[in-house]
Amino acid sequence: MMHDWRLKPCTTALLAAVAIVAWVALSAAAKEQKISYTTIDHPQFVRASQATYLAQNDLLIGVTDGKVAKAYPSAILAQHGVVQDRTADGPIAITW
Repeated sequence: MMHDWRLKPCTTALLAAVAIVAWVALSAAAKEQKISYTTIDHPQFVRASQATYLAQNDLLIGVTDGKVAKAYPSAILAQHGVVQDRTADGPIAITW
């Protein structure tokens, strides 16, 4: 026996209304959870031996220009969104 899977017009309208309500609810929730990031424009660096606030399993983004190596902790990037820095070759932006 074959079943007719086509939706009736009233069912289609109901599903569309539910989808719209869900989209509005999700949009409102997303707006409430927005985090305002403060860009780091002039990062301060310490030697690796002085970075006692880092744990062995912390994630870092590393950049080198061949002479200088810099590490940007992902936890700090997650809080600020972007770090604007410079290398010998010019400006860079680090984001997470």
